[in-house]
Amino acid sequence: MTTGVSTRTGGQILRVLIALFVLVAAGMKFAGTAFEVSGFQRFGYPLWFMYAVGALQVVGALLLAMRGTAALGAALLAVIMLGAVGSHLRAGDPVTMAIPALILLVVLAGIAVLRRPAGRGVRRAA
Repeated sequence: MTTGVSTRTGGQILRVLIALFVLVAAGMKFAGTAFEVSGFQRFGYPLWFMYAVGALQVVGALLLAMRGTAALGAALLAVIMLGAVGSHLRAGDPVTMAIPALILLVVLAGIAVLRRPAGRGVRRAA
């Protein structure tokens, strides 16, 4: 019996949607939108760091969208989201402002673990 969209296809769709979302966020950084500039200023980061994060987001999104490199892309983006959560909390923002980044962090960490190459798991003693 088939259930319609397979788990593999569903996972691919999720990865592509997250990649598109991240590419939009990177585009906002490269465009220097007032929202992004004010956020990085509020966090106390120099403006060049906003562009560096945007570049890493592009790399991570492209890696995430491809099957063979999805785990690496998810891990890179998870680290960026960890930084986003930490930045919001360190800046004294309400916790609710960090929740979207936290949710994305958890999803990306899950993808990184589930999509890691075979044979790269935890080694067990014989």
